[in-house]
Amino acid sequence: MPDSSQTTAPARSLHWTHGHLTLNRLGAMLAPVVFTAPGQPGFSPLQVAPWHTEPIGATQTGLMRGLRGDWPCVPFGRTDRPDGLPPGWTTRTPHDAWGHGHSAHHDWDWLPGGDPHTLALTIALPDADPIARLTRTVRAQPDAAAVDLTLCIEARTACTLPVALHPTLRLDAGRVALDLPPHGLGLTYPVPAEPGRSRLAPDQRFDRLDLVPTTDGPPADLTRFPQSRDSEDLLQVMALGGPVTARYLDCGWALDLDWDRALLPDLMLWVSHRGRLYPPWNGRHLALGVEPVCGVFDLGRVAAPPVDHPLSARTGLTLTPGQPLVVRSRFSARPLSAAECQP
Repeated sequence: MPDSSQTTAPARSLHWTHGHLTLNRLGAMLAPVVFTAPGQPGFSPLQVAPWHTEPIGATQTGLMRGLRGDWPCVPFGRTDRPDGLPPGWTTRTPHDAWGHGHSAHHDWDWLPGGDPHTLALTIALPDADPIARLTRTVRAQPDAAAVDLTLCIEARTACTLPVALHPTLRLDAGRVALDLPPHGLGLTYPVPAEPGRSRLAPDQRFDRLDLVPTTDGPPADLTRFPQSRDSEDLLQVMALGGPVTARYLDCGWALDLDWDRALLPDLMLWVSHRGRLYPPWNGRHLALGVEPVCGVFDLGRVAAPPVDHPLSARTGLTLTPGQPLVVRSRFSARPLSAAECQP
């Protein structure tokens, strides 16, 4: 008989030649992930919320209780419509009240192993959900500092839903340079993402991530962290042409994030730079969400932009019963060369 302590374990770890990782039942959240290389210190690029070992952490529920690393969001987005959206944004009604989807707030079930380099989880969604089941597989590459992930989405009813992956990088490990490949238009969130704490000018367009319009003067350079000012901001960059790289200049490592851009064409950035002052954030959360997405920011469940808006066609992934859809992504790490260590 299976060992019940293993089948119900809240997390499982996997060790391989180039590192070790932990996959959690709650939300199928992946973190920490530590990459190793001869002569290099271990490299742990994914954030873990600072309250996870504090008494206040035990008072949190769902996603907030275990917030960390990377997890799938099906459907992606908030379920409360923010005030002050520009004219022409129409209202949509989410099918439930779970921000980022039911699966982000509940425990998944372990699938039987066999491959020592693989961990897998699955979750059956409630009967009223248009999604029947999600399955997440995490596989460490035996001969590389790389982790491949697959998300299999099985629809219960025909639907189109915003979908995203949610890699969240730590920004508390010294200087970080974010390198984006060629891309299309960038857009700031249509309203202040965190009223009173957002720095970016709302509902603006930009071409370069190092020249993003602000409300308080010169453009922000969101390719370099930490920032000179604390804030909480959201923005979206369209049509990325390749992987994204985060260079941890003081750690001597680079993290490359790649994914199926035919399915998730854009990148939403969540700049959580000590911007939220209320519990459990308490002005100390320092992280960068680098989120592949097919959707309209995190608003696709509650609002739709005007037809002439650049994101109007980003309604989500079209899902059909009996035709599972697989979304693939990869984290890979490598020591920086001397040239790459330059800011």
